[in-house]
Amino acid sequence: MEIEKQIIITYRWWNNEIETIDPDHLKALEESAMDRIIKMMGEGMTSGELNDNIRMHDSDPENGVPYRGWFEIDSKTL
Repeated sequence: MEIEKQIIITYRWWNNEIETIDPDHLKALEESAMDRIIKMMGEGMTSGELNDNIRMHDSDPENGVPYRGWFEIDSKTL
């Protein structure tokens, strides 16, 4: 017997005060999202909030740029 399962992870980041996300922040946001999602998957969660503050450049605010997000996990047996 064999089982095959597909898991689709969707996540979104935003900051309502800025027009576009700094391209240099994207990798940090991806890492932050995946760390949080993996932790929450281990707790049995299939969706939840994401939050992070990124400060990578001197031009970023001293406390970082705040981002909020959301993730969802969809799985199906193939």
